[in-house]
Amino acid sequence: MKMPFFQQFSHPEGKMGKLAGFIMSKENKKLNNWAIGCMDLQTGDRVLEIGHGTGYSIHKMLKGDTKVYVDGVDASIAMTESASRRLKHHIKNGRARLMTGKAESLILPLNHYQKILSVNNFTLWDDPVLALENLFNSLKQGGRIVIMMQPREEEASPNLTKMMGNNLYRSLNEAGFSHVTISYRRIWPELSVCAVGFKKVQLTGID
Repeated sequence: MKMPFFQQFSHPEGKMGKLAGFIMSKENKKLNNWAIGCMDLQTGDRVLEIGHGTGYSIHKMLKGDTKVYVDGVDASIAMTESASRRLKHHIKNGRARLMTGKAESLILPLNHYQKILSVNNFTLWDDPVLALENLFNSLKQGGRIVIMMQPREEEASPNLTKMMGNNLYRSLNEAGFSHVTISYRRIWPELSVCAVGFKKVQLTGID
């Protein structure tokens, strides 16, 4: 049985899923640009994006002057196929790699990434607690995670966005991230929230 089109926005599949992904990419462009700005990319950074969609953010990060390497993961095969076409040059030269899977179950290298990005998909994670623990372990000491959210539900409102911000703050702290900051910006059609957290550098004693 075919999935109703509106459900494609949370679980894109097939041709209709690719269309939904294109629409989401257009709507999320300003959110992605804000999120990328919060990452403070540096030369040589290894980045992981959760929910890469059509690959807009990965393309933008790789298009800049800063030489970074980006891995992307998406739960949708349709989105992985779409992003693969968009990023084929970067994939060929080894600067991008795409995976299909979920943040909580993906096997990620330990202490590997300097930056992790997630735009408008945190609320779709099956197990946010387990996912954040997995991402925390894959982040290098001193690395940062940036999670951007903008509610799109019928009941979307500034109050709902602030509830999301409170939830992100609590969840990141509980997962072990430090210096967590929450900021808000009004981006059409609704107030958006950006959460930034860091993996604290562990100091070792000197004998």
